[in-house]
Formats: sequence, structure tokens, C-alpha cells
Amino acid sequence: MNLRGRLRNMTAHQSDRSRSEAEVALDVARYKYLLRVSSPQVFDMVHAEVFAQLPVATREAVYRRLCRDLPEELRPTSSDPVELARAAACAQDDDPVYLLRVLRRPGGEAGTTPAPAGRHRADATTYGASVLEASARTAASSPAAAETLLGFDTSMEAAQMHPTHSVPRRGGVDNRPPRAEWQP
Repeated sequence: MNLRGRLRNMTAHQSDRSRSEAEVALDVARYKYLLRVSSPQVFDMVHAEVFAQLPVATREAVYRRLCRDLPEELRPTSSDPVELARAAACAQDDDPVYLLRVLRRPGGEAGTTPAPAGRHRADATTYGASVLEASARTAASSPAAAETLLGFDTSMEAAQMHPTHSVPRRGGVDNRPPRAEWQP
């Protein structure tokens, strides 16, 4: 059974809302994996799909943000999804978490910080006023990403999703017992 199936089984007794949150978290983890390992061609195709799915106003906000954040020679020339994907790839090359920040707060102004913890859920949620959830869902279901996502189940991102899932060691499985000083 793959990670998605295990997560569904884990959350089957919980409410539909919890299951939905688990699916969102899985899509975001798969998106993070894609950002880390995809080839430039896959990255461009997936992000052209992602940006094409955004509402026009949000796509314009992403365009303005890329124009503000990137050097002049790397800025997008329009809010066309293919052009935004090209510029996003340039930004991602320089900063591996750039797109996660932009998609969480596409219209965010320079120097703004997220709301402090403890505020009302609607104000403090990481995904509030965000397009990360929709973007991650689009990217994770993209046919262009299918081959790249085959390695997700043994990735760091998958291991972070499910505590019993582990990333295989390079030399095979380590069956030795834990050291005496090891603490969980």
C-alpha cells in the first residue's frame, strides 16, 4: 500500500474535515518533493499548468511579486502561465523555498511576516489567503509530474508525513539495534 493509501486508512475514523486536511498536507508534501527533484522541463510544464489554474487576479499578483523579487533580466514579461513558470524556475534556482513563500502569500509585500501564533485560526493559518493548496493539488495531479512522483513514497517529504515511513539507507536496510544512548 502506498503512502496515500496508508494516510486514508489512518484518517478513516476521523471527520471529513480531518481527511481533507490530510489530503492537503499530502499534496503539499508531494509539491515540495517536486520542487526538490524535478527536472527543469518537468518543473516548467507543471508550473505552466499551476499558473494556468490560478484565477486571473491571483496570477497578476504572482506576476507583480515575481517582477518585484527578481532581477530585471529574469523578470516575467507578462502574466502568461508559461512566462510565469520560466521566471519561477529562475527564482527557485536561487532560493529553494521561494515558490512556497510566494504561493502562501502571492500578493505579500516585501518585508511582511506571517501572523504570530495564537491568533484566530482564520488569521493565523499557514494557508489562509493562500493558493498553495490549489497549486499543490494541481502540481501533484499533473500528468507531467507523474513519473517524477514515482519516487515520492521513499522521499524525505513522505517520511515527514507518516512517522512509521522511513527513507531507505544508501547501503540497504540497517537492522542493528539502536545504540544505548539513543533517545526517541
